[in-house]
Amino acid sequence: MLKKGEVFDVASKTIYWMIASVMIAVILLAFSLILVKYKNNLTYVSPKLEASLIAMRFTNIPECFAYEDPETDRVYPGIIDLSKFNPEQMEKCYKTSSAKEINFKLRLENKGIEVITDKYYNNPAQNNIGAAQGPFLLPLKVMVKDYNTVSEDTLHFEVQLKI
Repeated sequence: MLKKGEVFDVASKTIYWMIASVMIAVILLAFSLILVKYKNNLTYVSPKLEASLIAMRFTNIPECFAYEDPETDRVYPGIIDLSKFNPEQMEKCYKTSSAKEINFKLRLENKGIEVITDKYYNNPAQNNIGAAQGPFLLPLKVMVKDYNTVSEDTLHFEVQLKI
């Protein structure tokens, strides 16, 4: 049989271990949340960087707007073939499945021609460049080949993030 002092000792140990297990659970939860936040900070990719990397395809590959010499099949990155700068080519080049992906509106400044991706929506409420999800501009100096002439122009990428 247990004596009075032994009963109190067993009860106090039970209370101690209940409090200790709650504290250990809280500490483990806090530690796991800190690790998740740290991992997310390490793997964060800026939306502007991601959009810039995607936008490189428009001027660097022949399936988009880059000029490809028909005789040598050489691709000239940074030179836009004006005959390819149309909505049909944009449809082949970059197709998104929803407005929740990065969408673009490309505009040649001197030529005044623009093409947009299939899910790009002109939302004037989001035209604040500082807005977290609003569109922002990425200008790029390019050369434009129009038949036998080559001229300098600025290609503006209006990037629309997730709507």
